[in-house]
Amino acid sequence: MDVPIHVIRYFCVLAEELHFGRAAERLSITPPSLSQQISRLEQQLGVKLFDRSPRKVELTPYGRDLLPLARRVQDDHDQLLSWARSVKRDRDAPVLRVGVVAAGAGTLTTAAIAATMQAIPQARIEMRRLGFFDVAEDLEAGRVDVVFAPWPMHLPPRVRAEPLWREARVLVVRSDHPLAHRESLSILETGDEVFVSVAKGVPEVVDWWIVDPRPDGTRPRRGPTADSVEGLLELVAAGAGVNIAGESASRHYRREELAFIPIHDIEPATIVLCSLTDSLNPMVDTFRETAQALSPLVDATFH
Repeated sequence: MDVPIHVIRYFCVLAEELHFGRAAERLSITPPSLSQQISRLEQQLGVKLFDRSPRKVELTPYGRDLLPLARRVQDDHDQLLSWARSVKRDRDAPVLRVGVVAAGAGTLTTAAIAATMQAIPQARIEMRRLGFFDVAEDLEAGRVDVVFAPWPMHLPPRVRAEPLWREARVLVVRSDHPLAHRESLSILETGDEVFVSVAKGVPEVVDWWIVDPRPDGTRPRRGPTADSVEGLLELVAAGAGVNIAGESASRHYRREELAFIPIHDIEPATIVLCSLTDSLNPMVDTFRETAQALSPLVDATFH
């Protein structure tokens, strides 16, 4: 037996109104048409659902038994339609996958995402945390569309890097370290320290971050390595060495066991927005323009 969902709806509305005229008006059909549909349902079920008289319409015992079942079917159908609409809406909505390395571009990362969502309310933003050297691979594999990452890095020709944010670099030490309470320091004061660094990184990039060689020609002592900023900070907290990070790390990775001291005589870190030059996602250019409009740096591109 197949009872169409619209007939179930007709039955429920008439059961609520108990008046063919009002029920037909709610359903945007004529009273005779509603009466015919209900009669067919009764014939199909083989029971009488309504007692009709010139003065009133009432549910029969069979009608009262059917009503909660019919309402459940109607509700389930409405939920199914709502789910289908949400799936279609999500499928059709523009999607931007944003990758972030370490702390990204600080507050500019959040501001750029918020401005994009305000400009394109139907857009869906998906965030993904990336490792230090995953930028190019994840962009080319389509796992992310744009990435906030620290410069320098090695990128293939398809990937452009646009500077957005510049911040001082800080020495990360344990909170009980002799340098922990300094307001700032020179890189030349860290000659006796052991530096933890990124594992399996591009040597030139790792060298830049730990300032190897130093301005006086000396080289830092190297210690344990990690493949993520969280891992590096864990090593510092454990007393395995010190690290150099962007200043925004002091806010994004604040811990009681750590102190962050500005280094006043080394080049600041630059955060760039990376994307494919041939990306087919129209959201990429929108996001780039939004981020550039918020950026304090002049428009430029690194290669």
